[in-house]
Parts: sequence; C-alpha cells; structure tokens
Amino acid sequence: MRGEKKGMYCRALLVGAVLTWQTLSVAADPAVLEEDGIVKLVATLQNNPAFTNVLWKVYRIDDMRHPVETIARHTATLNLRPGAYKAVAVLNNKERSRAFQLKSKSNTEVVLSMD
Repeated sequence: MRGEKKGMYCRALLVGAVLTWQTLSVAADPAVLEEDGIVKLVATLQNNPAFTNVLWKVYRIDDMRHPVETIARHTATLNLRPGAYKAVAVLNNKERSRAFQLKSKSNTEVVLSMD
C-alpha cells in the first residue's frame, strides 16, 4: 500500500510540474499574447475595383527588404501580426503605396487608386 501511495504522489507531482511548465511556456510566447489583425487590400480604377491582377507586396516597416506577403490579384484579405506595415501595389508600371498600423484583433482597409 505504501508503494502505491508513493507512486501516485510521484505521478501527481509530475503532472503538476508538466502543467506548470506548459502554462509558463504559453504565457511567454508573444504569438499567443497578441492576436492577429486583419487587413483588406483593395486596388481601384476609376473608383471601382480594378478586377485585374495587381501585384501587392506587404512589408513590415522594420524590414522593407523582405515582403511578408506577395499577392497577384486586385483584392486580398490577410491575417497579420500587429505592427507597422507598408502595402505596395503595382499595375501597368504604376506603383502606389500606403503605410498602415495594424493592431491586435482589429480590421484595417487599405484602398489604393491605380489611376
């Protein structure tokens, strides 16, 4: 009987330690603390959706060399981490861009006129 109690106590201690470690791991992970935001990209021609392939590149302001997303269509909806971004759209050798700030759990719309 004593051996069984000791074994149960050790298992309970181990389970408690694992749960504590998992809780600390989740709390320390910044991806868990901040939820993504949503940005909708829209390219227009004559105040209407462009309905043609526009090349979009979205960059974090702190890393303008590597786009976080590249999309070839007139509109797109992206889930991105909170932060400062720049959206760049190219159509027929015309480039338009706009900087935007994305907050956790927020929706942002970037509309660029390609005229």
